[in-house]
Amino acid sequence: MSDEQLLLLARGGDEASFNTLVGRWQGPLYSLAYRFLGHPEEARDVCQETFLRVYRQAGRFRDDAKFSTWLYQIALNLCRDIVRRRKRWDRIVVPFPKHRREEGDADMDLAVETGADAETSAIRRSERQRLRSALATLPSEQREVVVMKEFQGLKFREIADILGCPESTVKSRMYYGLAALRTAIEAAPAADLRSRP
Repeated sequence: MSDEQLLLLARGGDEASFNTLVGRWQGPLYSLAYRFLGHPEEARDVCQETFLRVYRQAGRFRDDAKFSTWLYQIALNLCRDIVRRRKRWDRIVVPFPKHRREEGDADMDLAVETGADAETSAIRRSERQRLRSALATLPSEQREVVVMKEFQGLKFREIADILGCPESTVKSRMYYGLAALRTAIEAAPAADLRSRP
């Protein structure tokens, strides 16, 4: 069944259909929020609040709309609210914790290994941390596009629909976002793990 069909059934009170939607979308939503915000607790909160709003506002969903677009719009608005609150309180954000693996983010962490494999794993973790830190420095508008395109695999047209802006704007934000990301990664010090005994 499509997402839209499941939502229609959920609107009629079918909890199993709603649970299917949650199961289908909680991983991608968590991944988006985690990469955008850099904090697992906030990412989980965004997921929970997104599904709560979907449940409460299911009757407002336009039948000609795409469910994933609506879902991402809700989640991004919640992420933006958190970023605005951070700025308001002048809070310094340390992006992406290094010390533990978070559910739904398995692609960003590796298993602990020994010998040469452990060294390679440590280097990869260090490089991923540089990417995470660099991503956190991007302006929100650019970070949204980079995360949705590069990590969520969405097409420019889909991103434009989610953000409610022209596709050319999305491409422009992507171009400048990737350029800024490259600069930030190059400026970040790389841990030279190979020289360690």
